[in-house]
Amino acid sequence: MSAVQEVLTVLLGAESEAKRIVEEAKRESSSVLRTTQDIFIPNRENRMSSVREQAKGLMQNALTGAEAEARQILDFGREERERVNKRFLENVDSVVAAVLAETVDSILAGGK
Repeated sequence: MSAVQEVLTVLLGAESEAKRIVEEAKRESSSVLRTTQDIFIPNRENRMSSVREQAKGLMQNALTGAEAEARQILDFGREERERVNKRFLENVDSVVAAVLAETVDSILAGGK
């Protein structure tokens, strides 16, 4: 029976050693995971911050471009309105005179 007891003792010892090795591996993997997270989380946060800054810059550039375009459109509209107004003022007297002359001619022609 002593051979069976020795085998059981060796097997129990091996089981205990296997449990110890598994627990040690779990602790080590947990430590490696924490270390990896400690390294990569700040790196990821830095990249995210950089991407946010780039996006902010792009949005600011787009806003600046849109504002400049809006100013150009307003300026163009103002200039066009001023040109139309100037042409109207330049031609109003001759148009009124022509309409008046046509109306007078029509009245006179109808009266004859």
